[in-house]
Amino acid sequence: MRDAQISCARWFFVLALLSFALPAAGRERAKAPTAEEQRETPQIAAILDHIVFNEKRFYLALKGYSPRVETYLQYYEPQPELGDVPTKDAYFLGRLKLGNYTEEVSFLPSTFGDELRRAPRLRPHLRLNNFAMEPLSLDDDDHFDRQHYKFEPVRWEYLGDVRCLALDVSPRDASAKGVFKGRIWVEDHDYAIVRLNGTRLNAPRWKFYVHFECWRENLQPGLWLPVYVFSQESDISKRLRYKAETRLWGYDLTAHREQQEWTNIMVEAPAPVHDNSEDTSDYTPLESHRQWTMEAEQNVLDRLEKARLVAPPGPVDKVLETVINNLRVTNHLDNLPPIHCRVTLTSTLESFSLAYTIVLSRGLIDVLPDEPSLAMVLSHELAHIALGHKLDTKYAFSDRMQVSDEDVLSSLDVDRPHADETTADAKGIEYLKNSPYKDNLAQAGLFLRAAVDAAPRLTHLFGPHMGNGLTEGSDKLIRMAGLMTGAPALVPRDVNQIAALPMGSRIQVNPWGGTIAFTQRKSVALVDASEKLPFRITPIMPYLRPYKAPEKVEVSAKN
Repeated sequence: MRDAQISCARWFFVLALLSFALPAAGRERAKAPTAEEQRETPQIAAILDHIVFNEKRFYLALKGYSPRVETYLQYYEPQPELGDVPTKDAYFLGRLKLGNYTEEVSFLPSTFGDELRRAPRLRPHLRLNNFAMEPLSLDDDDHFDRQHYKFEPVRWEYLGDVRCLALDVSPRDASAKGVFKGRIWVEDHDYAIVRLNGTRLNAPRWKFYVHFECWRENLQPGLWLPVYVFSQESDISKRLRYKAETRLWGYDLTAHREQQEWTNIMVEAPAPVHDNSEDTSDYTPLESHRQWTMEAEQNVLDRLEKARLVAPPGPVDKVLETVINNLRVTNHLDNLPPIHCRVTLTSTLESFSLAYTIVLSRGLIDVLPDEPSLAMVLSHELAHIALGHKLDTKYAFSDRMQVSDEDVLSSLDVDRPHADETTADAKGIEYLKNSPYKDNLAQAGLFLRAAVDAAPRLTHLFGPHMGNGLTEGSDKLIRMAGLMTGAPALVPRDVNQIAALPMGSRIQVNPWGGTIAFTQRKSVALVDASEKLPFRITPIMPYLRPYKAPEKVEVSAKN
């Protein structure tokens, strides 16, 4: 009997030693299943394992990219009839470095973080990574797994064309620093996370976590990448309420490229092929001068497009050029060379002209309420071209544009002096009065009234990066001010008066290569004045679609 007791004691001692030798994860697996685990079906367990695995794989893939990033923030105060009215703003434009450590590189002289450090009660707590970095991945601390989080399925639902499973996620240790609490949506093919909504908990000292909504899109086969983040806080303090949006694009700049991609352009040439041009004469002095100016313009556009600050040519440009042609034909500007249009990918409200190309910002196109207002902006820039206010030809020397992405904006000087702006205003209004838009200019003047009202509070939104903004100087003189004389008074509480649109109303950006298109959203009737939202940030909910390879484009010499 005693020998049996000694034997049992020895086995107990051996088992105890083995249990201490096992790693912590092994001990956890050896525990009796919890009530939660007992409720899990094999199907749910397999789905959760797939989610954890794919998020780890996503985080490793994300480190290989350095997308462009723009964060725009509006502080606001609630008003009974008008809703959340912005009182001031802050802005960041740059790129993210997502390698072994995270770094944000600004394209602007003053950074977003510097502006936020002046915010009351937050000082250095609120930085760009609150809006761009924290929402991007759940596995940045390598603890996003079933040992550290609880998952509770909510329902199946569609986000666009993608069927998704929504799950509530909460940390098992609610006191751990930086853990996520909220809801995720995973698509039903590979169980990749496509949407996150919630916040992180227990911020370290001198840090601040925000509530966020992050969307990912299927930009390449099997690859979902973050494209949009919305954040809002209304209960930090009565003095500090804000809404912020972060946009990410230009992932293709750091994507792996096969060498054959650079040689896949198909050229269709007419038959027979001529080795020499039919016109062998030299350029005339005027043609040489014009060609030199166009060389400078092309160098600037190429460099801005390479940095993904200007969208590649596309259908939006053609719509803008149609308005330009309406102005040209009715004002008999036949002597001008063809005028082209391009679009910057930034939110700030600005426009400028180069040699024979007019550039408008995405943000400006977004908030313009109608075509006459668009014609107003384009007529001003067309007047610059017609009056001979062209780009400095120093940019025809290619070395001037061989600068880093973060130095591109500071290397360009494309804004106009006040005298040129004044003469372009007068000539632009003359063009409008001779155009098909002459009977609808009251709406354009109303837009200017709304801009005059908002510009003193939204200095970053109305602050241009490259060209001239809608307003100028500390007193915020408005461009094309003569049009306001025929415009009705601005009545913010009138539901039927739409002076300006919310941000993000018109242009949709492809986050992979930066191409743009007009959105296909339907108009929605307003309930009250708080839904007018002029120049304001609103959450954007993308229509998710599975990745579809773009059609191959053939370049034809005939055209």
